[in-house]
Amino acid sequence: MLMAEQMSSIPSALLLQPKSLLAAFPSALILPELAHRITQLNAHTEEGIDPKLPIKVTGGEQNQTKSDSMINQLANLTPRVRSVLHMTVAMALHFGGYEFFRNSCLALFTSSEYGFSSAAAFPMANAMVSPFSLILLLGYGQQLDAKGPRAALRNTTILSIVFIAFASASLHFCKAAGLPQMVGQALIGVTFLFQNSYQYLLYSQYWSFVGSVLTPDEGSRWFATLGGFSSVICSLMGGCVPFLLPHTGLYGLMASTCVALVVCLLCSDRAYALAQQHHFDPAEQIKKKSSKSSEEDAGSENGRLGKAIGLFKRVPTLGALFCEVLSWQSLNTILGVAFITALKTNIADDMARSAYTGRFYSYINGASALLQFLVLPTFMKYAEPKWIWRLMPVIPLVVCFLLMFQADLSLTLLATAMFLAKLMDYSIRTVVYVMVYQPLDFESRYMGKEIISVFGSRFGKSGMSLILTGFTALGFTSLRGLCRLSFGAVALWQCSTIWLSGFLPTQKEAQAAAEEQREEAKKTK
Repeated sequence: MLMAEQMSSIPSALLLQPKSLLAAFPSALILPELAHRITQLNAHTEEGIDPKLPIKVTGGEQNQTKSDSMINQLANLTPRVRSVLHMTVAMALHFGGYEFFRNSCLALFTSSEYGFSSAAAFPMANAMVSPFSLILLLGYGQQLDAKGPRAALRNTTILSIVFIAFASASLHFCKAAGLPQMVGQALIGVTFLFQNSYQYLLYSQYWSFVGSVLTPDEGSRWFATLGGFSSVICSLMGGCVPFLLPHTGLYGLMASTCVALVVCLLCSDRAYALAQQHHFDPAEQIKKKSSKSSEEDAGSENGRLGKAIGLFKRVPTLGALFCEVLSWQSLNTILGVAFITALKTNIADDMARSAYTGRFYSYINGASALLQFLVLPTFMKYAEPKWIWRLMPVIPLVVCFLLMFQADLSLTLLATAMFLAKLMDYSIRTVVYVMVYQPLDFESRYMGKEIISVFGSRFGKSGMSLILTGFTALGFTSLRGLCRLSFGAVALWQCSTIWLSGFLPTQKEAQAAAEEQREEAKKTK
């Protein structure tokens, strides 16, 4: 069937062109607003939070034209703000490149030529993500302990670039050489596992740096704006997928991810260079501590596992957050399987299916950007994070409840449920999730965060996928059954967020804890 015919079956709400997306985020609105908020953040750092940092501020900015003022404002930022912006650009391009990788990989996985046709294949593949993520996590832990967070981020980014480039070239060769289907399936399967693991491995490192450099008070003000910038980039890059596909194909679209990651590598390394040059490198907190505890870790056979267990015992917030991630990923997996099942049933063409998911996620990111730019910055000034956690699952809870009683579970209906759940995750959960770590120590912000973000999130997805695989093998899984399971999962998520909120400090308490850590770091120098 022609691609044009397949595209006609896609709901019209998801058929916007890139011009429509650009119109939704005109530069006249986003760029001045972003520059204004960056200037506010810069002014906030000049109020004495980091007085040791050199500040370059000219005196005549208020009398300049708007265009000159914007350029000068961006040129006169403090090193701390510049490092945050470099890391934010790296994070935004990482998420934008991930749109290319996810859409191409998902289309190939469900492809009739080299993909998997069995209904149990998708949940089974998700079940294998957890052990694969554990391998990446162990490698990251070794890099972090041996070389520090800067080298760990650099090396994991290079690994991602090399793997994606190799996977794209191998899949292209497999098709060109006419190799057996099982060879293509093996390559697609491994690529799918990496695609579901590397994103968390990298993005949690970006947020760990930003959360360590900014104080809790600054985080409550600026995390939404920084996340909104990433959402804008994701929305634009995701919206361009249908127009890149005719020129690049699925393999070329996948390889395009490497271009974004190369820029990520340069920007993130520059952020750490600024932090080291101006003495606010987060790794400085662990250097003194590691010299005291290295002998203990080296003398223990299970040093790394024992260290992780000890960390979670010492910081109970991490355990509560681990359970929250498990319950959220269970819900996310159930809705994802239902969405993918309906998508494959309604759109058979691989290119059209990839174009659909590209537009779908670009809409999610676009709506997230609107919330993060226009609503959350003001809302976060007055709302305590613990109450945001408690209220966040309410909308998905209502939606999943209503899904159980719908007579026709169409693609549009399931896409709407997936859209609302992802919107809560991208726009709100991402912001408050990072804020949980800010008052915690370096080990919790880096190693603990990686354990939860990489292993915890993938373990939740894998565990639920195993359950779904068993139900599928027994013939019990249908779209209606998945909707019922989703309601149970969102109820568990609601309970876990209430439990987590009991461990969270108020904004004032978190700010006081962060300032105490800074004072201790100054005394040890």
